[in-house]
Amino acid sequence: MTEIAPPVLWFSQVAGGRPEPWKYFRVDGVLLNAYEILQEPRIANQLKKNGIHHYLDFYGPVMMDSGGFLFMKKKSLTVRPDTISELYKESKPNFGVVLDHPLTLGLTAREVRRRQLVTLRNTRRMTFSQRSSNPELIPVIHGHTMHSIEWFVQQLEKIREFKVYGIGSLVPSVFNARGIGGIHNVIRIVSYVRKLLPKKIIHVFGVGSTVTMHLMFAAGADSLDSSAWRVKAAFGAIQLPGIGDRFITGRAGKATGKKYLDLSKPERRILEECGCPACKQNGLSNLKQSFSMRALHNCWVFQREVEKTRKMIKTNVYDAYIDEIVGKSRFRIALELAKSLRARIVLNS
Repeated sequence: MTEIAPPVLWFSQVAGGRPEPWKYFRVDGVLLNAYEILQEPRIANQLKKNGIHHYLDFYGPVMMDSGGFLFMKKKSLTVRPDTISELYKESKPNFGVVLDHPLTLGLTAREVRRRQLVTLRNTRRMTFSQRSSNPELIPVIHGHTMHSIEWFVQQLEKIREFKVYGIGSLVPSVFNARGIGGIHNVIRIVSYVRKLLPKKIIHVFGVGSTVTMHLMFAAGADSLDSSAWRVKAAFGAIQLPGIGDRFITGRAGKATGKKYLDLSKPERRILEECGCPACKQNGLSNLKQSFSMRALHNCWVFQREVEKTRKMIKTNVYDAYIDEIVGKSRFRIALELAKSLRARIVLNS
């Protein structure tokens, strides 16, 4: 098994997409989507022939997601687990995510259970058909209640003991406040999985922004992935450490919701001191003109943030930093919940 040192952040990338940040600076890991790759036969053939690391020209950890989240609103999967397994076998990522069928809010209890059973069936099939330990398979836990989560984990334990467990179906709930579809329930789920699997690596899919990453780490996650470095760049936004989004292209106003086109002096000073390849080249003007430069900058900020997190955890100052960063955001109450649940786990361990 490829060793990963939590907390870790994986950068979601489109196969063949640009920019490729790892060619400019070190990144924790890269995450690609198997379903998207299979839609591009030319790329799929290259990966199968030479392997994913050679294709990316990146020899650090690579995770390949099955693409199950693309089926969140569909009743059936249009790709077979055997097809995903074959791609994993030939392209050789370090980690391969089991083909799962995520849940959406508002599903009937019957449909929720049906999708859970589909995911478990695929997990069983991909696990038992695997002939080697490469890639390390990652099952994905789905459920919106603690009872459902516990049942799902019990079913996985009947299949096999895994080293890394994913948690899915959470992204639609992150920016809501209350109820089964809210951020507080997300915190409870992550904390509960941590309690059920205290010695395993827990990966939470899709919630790795500069603020939510700290919230998830506080709740008990070890590993996260993020596409925000690209998505935000596409919408004209750059990340500033400890601050968040600042839109530097387009128009500001109520119609767009972009309020920060004019950076403050302290914010400009942060950019002037930024060591990323984009800012070193031409600074703010470069970022305004180029999606690739904004994406590189955002990736740099995300990577530095998780590296800083690892150092602060070792020196026992991380809790104070989380209070400073998350405490000023909309997630302040969610953070208090995460800290409370973590304290209970420690107390009962």
